[in-house]
Amino acid sequence: MDDGKWRSVKEYLSKVWDNPSAYPNEALLLSLSQEEISSVFTKKRLELVKILRDKRPANVTELSRLAGRKLTAVLRDLYLLEKFQIVKMEKKGKNIAPQIAKSVIVIPLAKIEAKEMARTVAR
Repeated sequence: MDDGKWRSVKEYLSKVWDNPSAYPNEALLLSLSQEEISSVFTKKRLELVKILRDKRPANVTELSRLAGRKLTAVLRDLYLLEKFQIVKMEKKGKNIAPQIAKSVIVIPLAKIEAKEMARTVAR
């Protein structure tokens, strides 16, 4: 991550840290084991998240077509991502409209104590 992106992330996290009630639905902090990280964030699931972010498909069928994957496989992955609050599935009539649930997802790669997190965000 280049310095500009890292600076933006730190600034955003600092705002959330200082006033979490102002950002109740914007950020998600996941505390996952190494096994959970590798089972949740597969290449195909990350591709679905990227397509949702970039192309905003109207429904799961369109997402399936854009990803070049079977509808049942896409649905299975979306429901798992929904379980971890990474995507949300909104039923609109007969259609299911998947969306990115949070604008920022933070996944610490090491166990970090609260005091250390506060120092990291303040830097």
